[in-house]
Amino acid sequence: MPEGSLMGIIIASLSIIIMPFLASQKRKVGEKIGSKALVADSKETVACVILSVTLLIGLLFNYFFGWWWADPIASLIIVWFLIKEGRELLEGEENEN
Repeated sequence: MPEGSLMGIIIASLSIIIMPFLASQKRKVGEKIGSKALVADSKETVACVILSVTLLIGLLFNYFFGWWWADPIASLIIVWFLIKEGRELLEGEENEN
């Protein structure tokens, strides 16, 4: 059975705190210099926050309650999210052509 990861909890928590600020700054700079790539990257950074929240929930349940299966379930949620985002990206590219 996997052990809880205090270091993983700390890193995920820091990510949740730092990444929204980073996303905001990327968006502001991207808009200021007219960089669509940087604005898009700011949106990806927001997605990272969502993934970090999901990861943290799984890690916390495993660490405090010993629910070893919470982390794999969180991983499946992350996979679902990534597939959804990938589909939306591909559909958006198809509509542009």
